[in-house]
Amino acid sequence: MSSSSKASASTSTKPLQVEEEEPVLRVYNSLTRSKDVFKTRKPKHIDWYNCGPTVYDSSHMGHARNYLTQDIIRRILRDYFGYNVNFVMNITDIDDKIILRAREGYLLDQTKSTNSTLTSDMIKDTKLAFSKFLNSKLIKSLPSTIPEISSIENDLEIFDIILNKDKSDSTFAEAAKSKEEKWTLYLASLLKASTAIKKAESLMNGSGSTQNDVNDLVDGTSDVLGPYYGETLGHTIEDPISISRKLALYWESQFFQDMEKLNILPPNIKPRVSEYVKEIVEFVDKIIKNGFAYEAEGSVWFDVEKFDGAQGDGFRHDYAKLQPSSKGNKKLIDEGEGALTGSKGKRQAADFALWKAKSKPGEPAWPSPWGDGRPGWHIECSVMASAILGKGMDIHSGGVDLMFPHHDNELAQSEAYHGCQQWVNYFLHTGHLHIEGLKMSKSLKNFITIEEELSRNTARRLRLAFMLQTWNQKLDYSRGLIADTKAKEETFDNFFANVNARLAQAAPTADGLHQNGSAEEAITNDLFNAQRDFHAALCDSFNTPAAIQTLLDLIAKTNIYFSAKGRDANLAVVTNIAEWITRMLRMFGLGEGAPAKNGIGWGIAVVGGEAAQNGQDVTSQIEPWARTISSFRDTVRKLAMDKSISSEELSRRILTLSDKFRDEDAVNLGLQLDDGQGSDGGALWKLVDSKTLIEQREEKKRIASEKLAKKQANAKAAEEKKLAQLEKGKIPPLEMFKPPYITPDNLYTDWDSQGLPLKDSEGKDVSKSTIKRLVKEQKVQEKLHDAYLQWKKEQEGK
Repeated sequence: MSSSSKASASTSTKPLQVEEEEPVLRVYNSLTRSKDVFKTRKPKHIDWYNCGPTVYDSSHMGHARNYLTQDIIRRILRDYFGYNVNFVMNITDIDDKIILRAREGYLLDQTKSTNSTLTSDMIKDTKLAFSKFLNSKLIKSLPSTIPEISSIENDLEIFDIILNKDKSDSTFAEAAKSKEEKWTLYLASLLKASTAIKKAESLMNGSGSTQNDVNDLVDGTSDVLGPYYGETLGHTIEDPISISRKLALYWESQFFQDMEKLNILPPNIKPRVSEYVKEIVEFVDKIIKNGFAYEAEGSVWFDVEKFDGAQGDGFRHDYAKLQPSSKGNKKLIDEGEGALTGSKGKRQAADFALWKAKSKPGEPAWPSPWGDGRPGWHIECSVMASAILGKGMDIHSGGVDLMFPHHDNELAQSEAYHGCQQWVNYFLHTGHLHIEGLKMSKSLKNFITIEEELSRNTARRLRLAFMLQTWNQKLDYSRGLIADTKAKEETFDNFFANVNARLAQAAPTADGLHQNGSAEEAITNDLFNAQRDFHAALCDSFNTPAAIQTLLDLIAKTNIYFSAKGRDANLAVVTNIAEWITRMLRMFGLGEGAPAKNGIGWGIAVVGGEAAQNGQDVTSQIEPWARTISSFRDTVRKLAMDKSISSEELSRRILTLSDKFRDEDAVNLGLQLDDGQGSDGGALWKLVDSKTLIEQREEKKRIASEKLAKKQANAKAAEEKKLAQLEKGKIPPLEMFKPPYITPDNLYTDWDSQGLPLKDSEGKDVSKSTIKRLVKEQKVQEKLHDAYLQWKKEQEGK
């Protein structure tokens, strides 16, 4: 070929035509209410701010729903899509809930420490607290009047009447719950307090009391006495900042312990509100100067009316971008402000506090140009996010319940401060958590702490359960979901155990033939198709239910390949599949412990978040194995040495022992033996969690027991039917239509030689149709009678 021809051929070469476009990552964005193409402000770098906890109580399953979900998405972005993620999560340690809880706890503890015995003043205080709580909570929530309480002055007696009414009148109880969702909680708090007060009164009238009795009274009445002391003695607290910080630090520590148990990655940066008060004051001051906030009686309020629609530099400000339908929703606005926030000087109902003036002595306060006070709730995140991430961010996230007013107010005050049109590019909101179809609530008695749930299920199971439902939709945490999750866990466990067992016992082949036939080509293509579908699922706004199902479908196809090929399966092909599935599960945070040396398996998950048994000493791990194997050997030796047993009986007994070892002893050790499945024709052994094997064994026993019971019931029914037929067969066919075998209503007076009736009881001829029917009945009886005679003959011959 000439040089010119070569050049022509070279320049005409083109890339092969692309058959399908690669999917791009799209993320559901609450700001646009659509799945938007994900683009970051800096290449392969994500600035992400996540609303953290308000630390004043135990972490619950609602927290798990939010923070587990954010962790899953964070891992996908970091470990699958390859982004560098700067994850910032705040700790709200200045909040009305914290102030109230800290103040009440401090005053109750002070009451215990300053009283070694019960006093009349203590009884008086608890009764006053009881009365205030009863009238402000329960009486106010009555669905209808109760006439008999109008003439009673003793509030303990009034409560007893209401309690009995609630127990005896279901219509009243349901109406009360409908009117006030906390009705059940109010009853419980007052019943606990009433019991404690009556017990204390009896001790006062008796032989005396001790410190334990003081503690019992304070603890028993804490729900009513805490708020009462908070209002009446709150001003006596000398260092309210210190006691609030102490409470917040305790619950912050508990929160991160729970997050660690859930295998949630810690944030890169963890700012606390209390550490940013100076920056908050400066931030608020600038919003005032920008014309979007005003000071009134020591508080600073954001002016919603002035902000909404205000002209910026080529744009217009909008308020409530996330949830415009909630504009002016007084209930949500009030909840966002907090229990201790007043409304003095507030111009419009929609305005919200940026800085709260100190309203009462005993409340924590910091200095500001407008007087001592504390930050509003919404301003905290705006300031910390701006201080750390600058004028904007790629992702802001939190629970859907924060959408309005918290996140909408964050957007407004941040855009008012920075003078920008858009402070956040993507807002990710995790869906609500329901328990068995109902909103989680203490009043519904379905409130579950993370610690409580981890005593029943592993952290991995919770994570996988959450991944089986879409992250931004409502999640119904139910028994059905857990059962489905367990089944999927077992599928992964069995798959890894099967692959590892085959790899461990594989023998090298020396037949000189390759193992890459059509079956291997098909299962390899299944892997590539699964990888394509898995990628498409994660690009579709982190569709983890579809991604997990893709992995399970690939396992199902691999199991079919195993079944078809048996010991001839190409383990190199299967290893590729198992390694990829392992990497994807661990990418989601579903792995436990360090990866295995061969890179296959997701580890053993343990209830309670504790470490698996790898950390135990060698002796404690080997002991149960040594005891079981030694016992098996001893029994076989005794049988072999017993000369009275025939060789045939010896074989039978050894096989029985072997089956018992496989089904009982090995299962208890976590050793699964599949007879005939090994590469040498022997058993294929797998190390599996013993609890899983025991559950499977018990389930098989249950099914077998049910089958046996059904079989026995069918046999009994068949025997009863046979006996009934034999009893019926005693009657000779020639006599069946004659007395005494016929009923008085069907008497006949004349019969032919075959025993068939000719005349009825009135001497009239029997109709042809009746005779035709009776002939059929007689033929049936002939068969029954023959069977009876045969049975009788057999019985006589025994």
